[in-house]
Amino acid sequence: MKAVTFTRQLAAEFSLACSIVLAFCSIAASQIFLGLALALFLSLRRRPCWPPGILWAAAFLALTLLAALASGEPRSALPQIKKLFLWSLLPLGSTLLTRRFPGPALAWPLTFVCLASALWSFIEYSTKLNAARLAGKDFYLAYVADRITGFMSHWMTFSAHMLLAFCLALSLLLFTRQPLARRLFLLAAAAVFALAILLAQTRSVWLGAACALAFLLFRWRAISLAALPALLAAAYWLSPTPVQTRMLSIIRPQGQVDSNSHRAITRETGFRMIAAHPWLGLGPEGPGKQFDQYLALPRALRPLPDGYYGHLHNLYLQYAAERGLPALACFLIFVAINARSWWRHPSARSHFALAVLIGLAAEALFEYNLGDSEVLTPFLALFGLAAPNDSHSA
Repeated sequence: MKAVTFTRQLAAEFSLACSIVLAFCSIAASQIFLGLALALFLSLRRRPCWPPGILWAAAFLALTLLAALASGEPRSALPQIKKLFLWSLLPLGSTLLTRRFPGPALAWPLTFVCLASALWSFIEYSTKLNAARLAGKDFYLAYVADRITGFMSHWMTFSAHMLLAFCLALSLLLFTRQPLARRLFLLAAAAVFALAILLAQTRSVWLGAACALAFLLFRWRAISLAALPALLAAAYWLSPTPVQTRMLSIIRPQGQVDSNSHRAITRETGFRMIAAHPWLGLGPEGPGKQFDQYLALPRALRPLPDGYYGHLHNLYLQYAAERGLPALACFLIFVAINARSWWRHPSARSHFALAVLIGLAAEALFEYNLGDSEVLTPFLALFGLAAPNDSHSA
C-alpha cells in the first residue's frame, strides 16, 4: 500500500474538510479549522483559484461594508461583518477542493454527522411528546414553539442541515456507483433525513426539500418526476397528526401559533424599508433594530402577532433592506453564474450543489437562512466543491 505523505497541502485540505463537516455540529470548531486552513493555504504561497463571477461576489461584499459605514452605526453591523470571514471559503474551496481532492473524504463524514444529528432529534421528539402527554398539554401547541434541533440550537438551522443531508444522500445514491450495501445505507439515510425534515415541521424547508427532490429526480430520469405527487401525498397520509396539522396550517393557520400573519407583517415592513432606502439599505442588522419605525401605522397601533422581529424572515428582502438593491443584485448574479456553470458541467457534485442551491433558494423566500453561519458555511463551500474544473464524483 502506497504511503501518504502528510504535507501542508494535505493539511490545508483536511482542515477545510473538517471546517465544513463541523459546521453541522459546532460552529466554533468549524471556524477554528477554517482559520487553520486559511493559514496553511497562505503558507503555501499558491495563487488561489476563484469560482466564476467572483467580481460580483466581491462587489456584494464591498457594498455590505459600504452599507455598514453609511448606516451611521457600523458597530451594530459587526455580527454580519464578522461573517465575511466565511467568504474565504470561495478561494479555499475553489483551490483545495479540486479534482484531486477525494470526494468521499467530505461526503461520508458529513453523512454520518448529519445522521447522528437526525437520530438524536428523534429522541428529542419522543421526549417532547411524552412531556406534553404527562402535562396534559396539546402537543401541537406546545411543540411548534419548541421543536427538535438535533446538534443545533434552533430548529430552522437543523432543518436546513437535514435538507442538505437529504440532497447529499440522494445525490450519492442516484449519481455515483456504489456497492449494494452502501446503496441500501444511502437509501435508509435519505429516509431518516426526510423523516427529520417532516418532524421538525419547518414549512419553508418542506418547500425547499420538495423543490430539491424534484430537481434530483429530473436530472436522474425525467420520467421519475411523475412519481413526485404520489411521494408528497404519501408523506402527508403517513405523517403523524401534528405534522398533518402543520401542513394544513399553510392555508389554515392555528391563530398566532403558526407564523402566517407574522410573516406577512415582516414582508410588508421589509418592502417599506427597501422603498425608503433602495441603494444602501439600513445597514447590516438595521432591519431588526429599526423595525418599529417602518411599521404601517394601523399595525403600530395594535399588538403584533407572536414571532421574532429581529430580521425579515426572507433572505432576499433582508439583503435588500440591509445592504440595498444593488448588493442583492450582485449576490443573485454571482449565484446565477455559478448555477449555470454547474448545469453545464454535470457531475454528482454539480447535481448535489444545484439541488442544495434550489432547496435553500426556495426556503429563503420564508426564512433568512444564510444569516446563520452554520448554513452559510456549507452554502459557500458549494462554490468550490462544484467548480467546473472538478469532475471527480463523490
